[in-house]
Amino acid sequence: MADKKRVVLIGATGLFGGLLAQRFANEGEFELIACGRRKNPLEALSSETGVTYRLVDRDNAAAVDALLQALNPFAVVDCSGPFQFYEGDPYRFARQVINAGAHYLDIADCADFVSGIHALDEVARKNNVVAISGASTTPAISSAVCEQLTKDMGRVISIDTAIIPGNRARRTYSVMKAILGQIGQRFSIKQNGQETTVRGWSDTRSIDLDVKGKPVVNGRLASLVNTPDAALLPSLYEAETVRARAGLEVKLFHHALGFGGLFVRWRILPSLAPFTGLIRWTASWFEWMGTDAGGMQVAVVGETSDGQTVERHWDLVASDGNGPHIPTLPVSIILEQLNAGEVQAGARACTGEISLLDVEKAVATIDGGCQASEQVLTPIFKAALGAKFDELPEIIQAFHSGFGASSYAGKANVRGPSGVFGYLIARLFGFPAGGEEMSVEVTKSAEGKSELWQRDFNGKVFRSHLRLNEQVQVEEKFGPLSFTIGLDVKDGKLIYPVTKGRAFGIIPMPKFLLPKSIAHETVDEKGRFRFDVLLKAPFGGRIAHYQGWLVKRDP
Repeated sequence: MADKKRVVLIGATGLFGGLLAQRFANEGEFELIACGRRKNPLEALSSETGVTYRLVDRDNAAAVDALLQALNPFAVVDCSGPFQFYEGDPYRFARQVINAGAHYLDIADCADFVSGIHALDEVARKNNVVAISGASTTPAISSAVCEQLTKDMGRVISIDTAIIPGNRARRTYSVMKAILGQIGQRFSIKQNGQETTVRGWSDTRSIDLDVKGKPVVNGRLASLVNTPDAALLPSLYEAETVRARAGLEVKLFHHALGFGGLFVRWRILPSLAPFTGLIRWTASWFEWMGTDAGGMQVAVVGETSDGQTVERHWDLVASDGNGPHIPTLPVSIILEQLNAGEVQAGARACTGEISLLDVEKAVATIDGGCQASEQVLTPIFKAALGAKFDELPEIIQAFHSGFGASSYAGKANVRGPSGVFGYLIARLFGFPAGGEEMSVEVTKSAEGKSELWQRDFNGKVFRSHLRLNEQVQVEEKFGPLSFTIGLDVKDGKLIYPVTKGRAFGIIPMPKFLLPKSIAHETVDEKGRFRFDVLLKAPFGGRIAHYQGWLVKRDP
């Protein structure tokens, strides 16, 4: 082993550390020293893989110094985590490694920890070593994918990443604690060009992964989490919106965590992290549910050099229990690059360090598969109306065209609710009360086959989510209720009748429970976009009636 470079692996008895140890042992490129705090698991790992082991607690500074001095490693890989909960000086261990003249890598997925590693850049350069944080799924793999998907885009409208493991995938205490510690908590993301505060495990979406030759992963739920992607990708790709999500295969469990997050929102509990052990134990009883197939997706919406708006997906699927290998692949790739002397000294987050080709080659070694796809996007109103869209005045066409965020302002006259049912529905969904010459602002965010509309009447805000369904019809969602809109064009006016409704996405609403929509859009004598929306309650009474005009604000 004299000619092999020595790599120290911290956290070698954890899930990801153990997988890396097996990989290094099988490949035989490095002399591996597996390190951890407990002797019995290290002995079992050594017996299984043949690697040498050492007992050490990474939080014991003196013990770490002694280990580094004794072993004089080429590189140290930290797989211990969870990095969200390091206290005091979070980079003490990394600094010790750097000062010992060794390269430092970790698989952290904590946004603050990964983005803050640059604080060690000067000392890393001084010692002519590399300190790279986040050599894992995020941001290493996600940024490699974005680098390829955004290549010819002049404008990047949105980047969405999602990690969706199978229910039978092995769970680590540290990963579960990191996720549970985020649920219900506030954090910032960039959305529509602005810093926006969101909650962990909110804004749930359904994700499909489709890779030829691999199990199709359909309808997996994924909710917002705070990962390095949300912190680092906006500036790297000048993206207007960046969101990272994670999810569970069993929908009941996914929703259960969302329900638990309510106790954090309501400040009944400071965090769900203290319940990690209990939740992990409970989940172990239900491992038989679901599958062993999971993966990740990176979706980018942007404008290409030829003026088209496209949505590009890159899907990764790993089955047969191989999903947990994915977060370990970037470490192997970067160690090979370090061994070849191809990595520049310095401390930084792991963005742009590996290529998509590197990733796909590594994925093939774990019998995983990757597939990219692209579709040209059509605004949802244009798709639903077809040729009739061209019959609309240009002002209305412009209002319902384009992607990304757009903002409008104007004035409106509002008649508030009447009748018991009208009043209850108006209160439930936040429709405005009455008023004359009220200031109104409308903000639209169009992405792919969906649009988010926010309406502000003198400070009274209500939102709805519109999407194009499989029948190429526009559906508008208010909270748990969604309504199919039978869009049509008559005499140059766009009309909005409600034709169907569903509760919670699955329960059909009988026609007698549907609200009646008498709404249209047109252009007034001054060339302004004009709206007239009358909503009537199912059993009589008015929910709201608002009429007014809008003009587009400058970007």
